[in-house]
Amino acid sequence: MLGANLLRLLRYSLYLWITFLVVIELIVDAVALAAVNDFDQLDLSGQKGAAGYTMFVTLATLLLIPLISCSMFLVNRGVGFAGKLNLIVTELAVASIFSVLWFIAGVVMAVKSRGDCFGLSVCKKFKAATAFAWLPFFSFLFLTSVLVLIWRIIRSNGGSLSTPTHALDSNMEAGHPSVAAAAPPQHPETSYAPDASKNEGGYYSSNPQVNMPSPAANPQ
Repeated sequence: MLGANLLRLLRYSLYLWITFLVVIELIVDAVALAAVNDFDQLDLSGQKGAAGYTMFVTLATLLLIPLISCSMFLVNRGVGFAGKLNLIVTELAVASIFSVLWFIAGVVMAVKSRGDCFGLSVCKKFKAATAFAWLPFFSFLFLTSVLVLIWRIIRSNGGSLSTPTHALDSNMEAGHPSVAAAAPPQHPETSYAPDASKNEGGYYSSNPQVNMPSPAANPQ
C-alpha cells in the first residue's frame, strides 16, 4: 500500500491540477459557446446544449473543489460548514459524482462534435472544448482512487466514514500502533525493583531487615 505521505501529496496535487484544468476548460468552453451562439448559418442547437451542460459542470467544479481542498484551513478559521466538507465520505462522494458528470460531458461533447468541420472556426473551437473536457474526468477518476486508499488507511487505524480526511496526518504511515496500544499493561502485583543508577533503594539499604531468632525447643 502507498505511504500516507505520498497519498496526502497526491491528494493536494490532484486538487490543484483539477482546478487548473477546469479553469482552462472554462475558457475554452466559453469561447466555443460564444462561437456557437454567434453562428446562424447552421442549426447548432445540439452543440449549444452540450457546451451549456459542460459550462454548468465546470462552474460547479470551480465552486466545490476549492472549498474542499481548503476545508482544513476554513475549519481552523471557525467556518461551520467546512467541517462537513473535510470528511472522507464527503470527498469520496464529490469525487465520484464529478467523475460521472465529467464523463457525461465528454461523451455529449464528443457526440456533438462528430463530422468534418469544413474549415469552420466554430467547429474547431467546439472540438477543442471536447478534448479538454476529458482531462477533468480522468483526473477525478484518479482522485477517487487516491481517496479510496486514504479511506483504507483511516479505517485500518480505527476511523470511520465520518472521520475527517486530515486524520491521515495524525498517523503518517499505515499500520503503526498507537502509543496507548504499545504501552505494556500494568498489573498491581508487579513487584517494585529499585533503580540502582538513580540511587533508589537507599532506605532499604540503611534499614536492613532484622530476623528475630525463634525460641529454642525445651529439652526433655
